[in-house]
Amino acid sequence: MGPQAEDEYNYYQFLQAVDLPLPSHVLQMFVTNLRNRPLSSTNIDSIRESFLSLYHNLITGSKEYPSIQYYGFFHSRELSTPFPHIPLERRENRAPCPLTAGPSGLMVPPARSGSSLQTVLTPNLPEKADLTALKTDRRNCVCNLELDGRAVTRVISPVYRSENIELKNRWRLTDYNADGHTLMSVFCRFHKDSTPCLKTQNKRGKRKAAEEESSSSTLTPPKKLPRL
Repeated sequence: MGPQAEDEYNYYQFLQAVDLPLPSHVLQMFVTNLRNRPLSSTNIDSIRESFLSLYHNLITGSKEYPSIQYYGFFHSRELSTPFPHIPLERRENRAPCPLTAGPSGLMVPPARSGSSLQTVLTPNLPEKADLTALKTDRRNCVCNLELDGRAVTRVISPVYRSENIELKNRWRLTDYNADGHTLMSVFCRFHKDSTPCLKTQNKRGKRKAAEEESSSSTLTPPKKLPRL
């Protein structure tokens, strides 16, 4: 067995152990750009580096976000964008998009969206960050990646409905370069039809709880003490 075949075998064994999907399953993830800068193809492709880590968190609830190499086919499709598509030959004389004309930062959602940035909370992730300070916030998972030959710091953060209510199947991914400048910041969530393992995990948890309850009910009752 060659090194790659051995890696893939260990990969399958790990996925089975933690109830993650085998490559025959199709997983869909929705990604929402939070910044007033369009996502590059490198940004989008880099999400695969954390794809199974996020799924691991969804299934197990673990906050470790282990690095799990992705061997499957990764395909992306743009559903909508506020950034106009301008042919390359027309870009030189075209006025810049209003979103990109100003300083880089978070986009303000339109009033009708009502369900985006206005109703959720995340740890503080500034446009220019002190990477050491980000690591001190225990809610963040900070990892180092190499993308296109450059070092990138990725921060995986939970998303909250309120200060005490964490949303399941919601994460914020933010990438910083070596100087602490933001490269990408997105919301991620899996499609509801892409969570077959979560249903299995819940059934196993209920079955285990029922077995433990049944086991405790069949214990030998305590012996009666003799009357005096």
